[in-house]
Amino acid sequence: MPRSGARLSFSYASALTSVAREPEVSVVEVRSPMCGIALLTLAATLGGCTAAHTEEMSPALKALAAAAAQEGSVTLSWSQSTLGGSQGAARLQAAMNKAFGTNIRVNFVPGPDMARGINQAATEFAAGQKAHVDILLGAAPQIAAVAKANLFERLDWASYLPGRITPAMVELDGGIIRIATGLSGVTYNAQLAPMQPSRLDDFLRPEWKGKIASTPYAAGLDVLLADDVWGRAKTIDYVRALSRQIAGVMRCGETERVATGEYLALVMDCTGQDALIWQEKGAPVAQLLPLDAAQQRYYYFAVPRNAQHPGAATLFTTFLLTGAGQRLAYETWKIDLHLLPGSRTGAMIADYQQRGVKLKEVTVQWWSEHPEIDAGRSELIKILTTKE
Repeated sequence: MPRSGARLSFSYASALTSVAREPEVSVVEVRSPMCGIALLTLAATLGGCTAAHTEEMSPALKALAAAAAQEGSVTLSWSQSTLGGSQGAARLQAAMNKAFGTNIRVNFVPGPDMARGINQAATEFAAGQKAHVDILLGAAPQIAAVAKANLFERLDWASYLPGRITPAMVELDGGIIRIATGLSGVTYNAQLAPMQPSRLDDFLRPEWKGKIASTPYAAGLDVLLADDVWGRAKTIDYVRALSRQIAGVMRCGETERVATGEYLALVMDCTGQDALIWQEKGAPVAQLLPLDAAQQRYYYFAVPRNAQHPGAATLFTTFLLTGAGQRLAYETWKIDLHLLPGSRTGAMIADYQQRGVKLKEVTVQWWSEHPEIDAGRSELIKILTTKE
């Protein structure tokens, strides 16, 4: 519920209006042998469409499309707020099949957080079982935790889209590929904020006390522990001070609570696309990239070596990196990969850089080179959740 006395200028009812008509979706119940979760089978009617530019496909992409067509389906799982959830999966299915002349069915199930999904696939791989999904989605913390498990299929991604997929987009020798760039900072209510913040220290001022939240897993704050960012001592001192300011904790993706004024800010957020989604709904929500703690993170796709449909998984990933795929990524998720031409996120990064904001690039390799982050994160979590 909104805080007492908080007044909002946007209509919450209008924020819940339906989106534009999506491809037709049929729902069938399929029991997964691994976890018993019902799958949504997305049956978008394609009308026998064929690829408009098949002759422009690289030899590797043509072979991949043929292999994927033989498999016939791909199983995906992430949150409903990621890539538009089930509706986004239906749109991506239709667009991918149109682009490549295939008729691949996307089976989508709303899933747990990224760490749990990746850890489940790693456990299945170690046990010699097939993965419960064909594509793993994660950011640096989740990927780095299993980077040495030999879980990911190493692929020659550049061969599928020569000139578009570049070495800068690939890590772990082709095991993972960047699909989107997220900007980590602070999500806040621009209408009810007591001041215009610019740095993390601003949220330690008395006018914010008792009106803000942090996450129960120290999102964004954990990066500050790195020796080449703030370091352990400064970060712990800041988080202790922040814990005396916050009224509670909330998860990333619960931006509605900032939009309605329950909390005036989330310090820090995971990435800022939720703020853009709520802005589109008319909410007075904004994101700050603090001058002293701005971060540029990546979301990665990986095909597990124990995937049931590796060809279709690779084709789906490749499509997401095409121009059409990236447009859909931004439409459904409000982020895309800043390294690609025409990126909306890239334009935002350029604007921030012109204003003097320096962003720390958080990659899997960088995270793996800073074990002090994992070593100190549990202390941050304890401080935030117990207000030590």
